[in-house]
Order: sequence, then structure tokens, then C-alpha cells
Amino acid sequence: MPSPPNWPPTPCALRPSPFPHPVLHALHRLTRALLFPAYWALDQLLGCWAPAESRSEQSWLRTAAGAAGALLLLLAALPLTLPALLLWLLLQAWRRPFCYQPPPRCWAPPAPWCPRTEPARSFGFFSANLCLLPDGLARFNNLPHTQRRAAAVGAVLLAGLRSSPYGATGCGSPVQAMPCGVLTGAMPAGLDFVCLQEAFDLRAERRLVSLLASNLGPVLYDVGTFGLQHGLHLKLLGSGLLLASRYPLLRAAFQSFPHARGEDALASKGLLSAQAQLGILDGRRVVGFLHCTHLHAPSEDGLLRCKQLTVLLDWAGQFEAESRQSDEAVAFSVLLGDLNFDNCSLDHQQEQEHQFFSCFRDPCRLGTRREQPWALGTLLRPSELRRSVACSPEMLRRALEQKKGRRRYLAGPPRGGPPAESWRGRRLDYITYRSTPGGLLSPEVEQVTFSTALAGLTDHLAVGLRLRVSTSS
Repeated sequence: MPSPPNWPPTPCALRPSPFPHPVLHALHRLTRALLFPAYWALDQLLGCWAPAESRSEQSWLRTAAGAAGALLLLLAALPLTLPALLLWLLLQAWRRPFCYQPPPRCWAPPAPWCPRTEPARSFGFFSANLCLLPDGLARFNNLPHTQRRAAAVGAVLLAGLRSSPYGATGCGSPVQAMPCGVLTGAMPAGLDFVCLQEAFDLRAERRLVSLLASNLGPVLYDVGTFGLQHGLHLKLLGSGLLLASRYPLLRAAFQSFPHARGEDALASKGLLSAQAQLGILDGRRVVGFLHCTHLHAPSEDGLLRCKQLTVLLDWAGQFEAESRQSDEAVAFSVLLGDLNFDNCSLDHQQEQEHQFFSCFRDPCRLGTRREQPWALGTLLRPSELRRSVACSPEMLRRALEQKKGRRRYLAGPPRGGPPAESWRGRRLDYITYRSTPGGLLSPEVEQVTFSTALAGLTDHLAVGLRLRVSTSS
């Protein structure tokens, strides 16, 4: 069936530049270019302090020489850095908190879903924490070479998008013969929406933006409110969030968490919300809502994470109410990302019992500290990341199918100590969903995927979810 003449729709509310005037955009690019030498030098100095398993005398000499060179560059760059920093801080007052990369002119989105002629359609969601921090910081997670890893991540994403036919069922065998959970060494098939976390490094992020815009669709990136915020909090890093869609995006918004502490206070973590048009039903739009987030990291700050969960529920509801037209049909509302708490540790009891789980359904969860038998932890043990098994998608997949492999390669309890014999890891990465009460459309889970496709490139497993949306009976 041919697409209607207004498909894909033009996102009138989304312009590529985050600034209202091209002069402001040009000034912002200039300040970033002027700040880059000092940023690079500080990054190299920080990397010199990162722990290493073993260093020879020659390696120590190279490190010392590199640190001396970086320090000299930093001192030489200071005369330009200070005025550039002041101008950069001033420009943040006019900056929208995200950039929009439209797809190329040759982009062909899926045919619009028409529930009258196609009673059900499946949608694929993907979430991954990439740890694409500035290289000096990434070394503290035992994940150096951010630019190389970004290129490798892009190759994995591209291979997955190109090799998996749209709407395919994916590969891998069900975990413990349960049809809902799959552990696979490949990318989930038939992806429609990709949410990435910790894409903090702008050069690394731009690699992924170019790839995803050309091979999937529109992309929201460089997300965050920078500079001085309320209470004189200085935000030097963005949120690290990136969202790409196979379907046209109509509207987007970002809200920065007001609560932060420690190293997370320098990052603009928050909630990125987007509305996508999926099809047409009796002349009305069929839409879906996506909410991407990354909560506060330190394990001991459960109360702060609870505050973030509370405000993001309010923001998600507000965005949907403001975006939705009265006659629209809503297919789903999906919230996904790294929530930085698990459903197995007593330390996270406050988060586990939060009202969030009354609003959004977590397909891996049976209740407080009760998981589906096929659910798997997504945080890997940092000390094992450089092992050959942890760097091979298939070898890591096979290892995680065994009790011994899960105990070795999945991160242990947050308070330390040996994991239990039946340890299945700490699941920090979530894809949750909800339907609209009394709505015309109803989502149901087809499959949850735990993927080792990014083995050796990050310290998390990627997760996927397929939702089948059909007309309500």
C-alpha cells in the first residue's frame, strides 16, 4: 500500500541547530574549538593518574613525558581558554538542551502503520551504556581508547542495522527455555529506536550520529544543559544521552535533574523525551513516546535516585500531556536507560519499592527483589574487561550461559564479597513500558534481549525489547 502524501511528516518543532540564530551557533562552535586544546591536555593529564595493572620502566618514562607535554600545552592554551570559557558560559543562556540531526533526503522510513489494515505491528527498542567518556576518565573504568571504541561501536551498530532485516525475530537461544528472554552475541534484529548512555565525548558521539542518521533515521544528540545552573552548579559535561529513531520524530524536550552530588554533579543528567509518529488511524496520528535517562551513579545515594525517579515520572507525564493531541492514538510509552540500581540488592530497597514500577512495567521483574528466571545482570566486572573472553561477543555469551562464567564476568554485590553460587548479576539497564488506559492500542512484550555484541567496548551488556502493539479487544 503506498504511503500517504504527507508521510513522513515534517517535524516543525525540531530544528537542527540548538541556537535560535546562526551567529550564536557559529560563536558556540568557535568557543568549543578554542577550548579543545586545554580540554585535550587535561584529558591526557587525567589519564596519567589512571591505575594500570603493570607498567615497565619504559612505559613509566613515556607516561611522564606525555604528562609533561600535556602540561606545557595546557599552560600555552590558557590565554585563549579563559576568554573562550567565559563566552561559552554566556552562550548557554540561548542554547536549546539538545541538537537534532535530520535524516538524509534519501531516507525512507517504514510505511506508516494503519491498524485498520494491519491489526498489529512490532517495534524494537535498544539501550546500551557505552562508557564513551573523555579518554582519561574512561581509563578509570579499564576502558581506554575512547575514539577507537566509538569507531568499533559504530561498526557493530552498522552491521546489526544492515544485516538484520526489519521485523526479523533475531538470533540466539531462549534462556532456560523461556520464550521471553534471549541471550545473544549479536545485535537484536529489527531495531526501531536506539537509546545510548554515556556518550559524553563529543568527537565519539559525532561518529555515532553520522552513522545512525544515515542508516536508521533522525537523531537527538549533544543533550544537556551546560554552564552555570540554578544554585551556581557548573555543568561541564552533557547528559551523555543519544536517541535515534527509525520513525519520524515530531517533538522533543530535555529536563535536567535538580539533584546531583559528587562527580555526577558535573554532568547534566536528566530525562530526554521524544514523540514519534508511527502511523495513521482513521485520519488521526498514531504516536509513541520515548523517555531516555541515566540516573545518579554512586550506589550509596539511593534517596537521591528516588528523587530523580519521582521528578522524571512528573516530567514524562507532562511531556505526553503537552505533546498529545486529543484525537491521537498512543501505541506505547517506553522509558529506557541506565537507572543505576538493581532488583537484587538490599541496599537498593528504596528504589526497588518506588512508585515508578506502578507506572511503568518492567518485563524482567516479578516483584521487589524477584526477577524472571531468565533475567540477567547487565554490569560487567571491571577487572575482567580486558580478558579475551570478555572481549569476544560469542565467548562472553557462552560464558554467561554458565554459573561459573556469570560469577566471574558479571559485577558482584555492591558491598563487595563473593557472589552467591546462583548469582545472575546486577541489572542496572532497563527498558520499561506502559499503555494508555482505555486507549485504542495495547502493547505486549514479545521478547527481551540481553546482548554481548559490544563485548570489549563497554562495561555493560546491551538490552533490547520487542513490543507487539495491537488494537485493543
